[in-house]
Amino acid sequence: MTRIFLPALLFVFSAASIAQDANYWSSTYGPGGFLSPGSTIAKNGDSGVLFYNPALLAYNTKNASNISGSIYNFQTTNFNDGAGLGLNLKATSTYILPVLASNTIYLKLKKPITIAYAIMSTPVMKFHASQRRDAMINVLPDGKSPGNEFFVGQYVHANTVEETSGLLALGKSLTNKLAMGLTFGFTNRRQEFHHNMSINVLSNDLSTTYDQRMISIGEYYLVHSNVWNLGIKAGLSYELNPKNHLGLLVTLPSIHLTSKADLLVQYNISNLVVGTEEIFMLASSKQTKLSSKWRTPLSIAGGYTLNYGTSDLYFSAEYFVPIGEYNVITPRDEYFVQPQTGIGEYFTSSMMQLKNIHKSILNYAVGASFPLKERVTGYLSLRTDFNYSDQRSFSNDDGYRSNTATWDIYHMQVGTNFKKRKFNLRAGLLLSYGRKSQLEQMVSFDNPTQENALEGALKKISATRMAAGLMLAYIHNF
Repeated sequence: MTRIFLPALLFVFSAASIAQDANYWSSTYGPGGFLSPGSTIAKNGDSGVLFYNPALLAYNTKNASNISGSIYNFQTTNFNDGAGLGLNLKATSTYILPVLASNTIYLKLKKPITIAYAIMSTPVMKFHASQRRDAMINVLPDGKSPGNEFFVGQYVHANTVEETSGLLALGKSLTNKLAMGLTFGFTNRRQEFHHNMSINVLSNDLSTTYDQRMISIGEYYLVHSNVWNLGIKAGLSYELNPKNHLGLLVTLPSIHLTSKADLLVQYNISNLVVGTEEIFMLASSKQTKLSSKWRTPLSIAGGYTLNYGTSDLYFSAEYFVPIGEYNVITPRDEYFVQPQTGIGEYFTSSMMQLKNIHKSILNYAVGASFPLKERVTGYLSLRTDFNYSDQRSFSNDDGYRSNTATWDIYHMQVGTNFKKRKFNLRAGLLLSYGRKSQLEQMVSFDNPTQENALEGALKKISATRMAAGLMLAYIHNF
């Protein structure tokens, strides 16, 4: 009964460990998450768990179930002066839920094989921030509107990405020293991306009659995307001798299965004077039943474990190849500018696209396990989590970039494993820190004028991301 219902728990609870939308190694379940059961490339002595490198399943000779995740996670992301001086864009979240449930089954055949299946849910990104500036400042030329005008600027940026995967893996020994394995993963990726900016200025009255005008500029962009992909991994494990173990894992580019998406977008300008021209414009569209793409690259990971007495020392690295520019969502070539006159060459459907690009990345990790006392083992690991966003390589500025995160992250894990005859209980602390300087503002409400379309010149800012969580994993051996 336990083996049947334990993976199903993930359908009842949402997941916890927060990753980032342009980083590959944010999840604790990966080549550098040494504390999380099974998160290694080379053999490290864990048993009864689904392995990131499926070749390590071959060493499991018991049926087991595992449920693990962050029982508490706190994270904060802050764009310093994100919308102007003193107007930070900050998002803070907390979570208290599991992330992975798996079963491992050892088949005592003539040629034994171990299989495992799991359900894993990862909230990749959850960022929601807003800012507002209302002030009396001199925005319009004094010849048309003397003195300070009432200015209101508002901005909302929200990006939520979640992934749920069903995994099937198998591992088999080829010789006494060599094992191989395969993992098939069906992943559903859901994204909601929201960008909303509005700026309004109320001009002063120059006549004897009431003749004020509202000068307005607005941008609204909302996208929902739902993508199903198939991922395939192939791994090898080799034992040089009882103390030295090697691992190799190749992850193929994801295979698109099906998708759906929709978008709602609007640009509007009213009463804006640039030079001698007064501008009025409305560009608006809603499109449904669009296709959507999400690509993951070919990657190659290697791992090494050294058994030193009763301790283990672990190293791993993974290289991700680049992915060229592509559209996550490509809008249909329909009328965008209203009314539908065919004019408006600068407001075409390309301004509605959601796009992405990946540069090559090489991540590293080091971990160690060591006895604290009988049946209690300590764990410590560090890993990089470099950002793959490559904003400068886009061919143009049209549309919107699908990622919010642009910072490199560094992770630390520390914890203990309590071993009993029938189960292992593992608990630990997860810490993450990331920072990016020389990052361009999303919007600016500083020094607005009609010449710059009521928006101040964008400047370079910094962004920071910090997270802390408590991890709990339970492994039951049958």
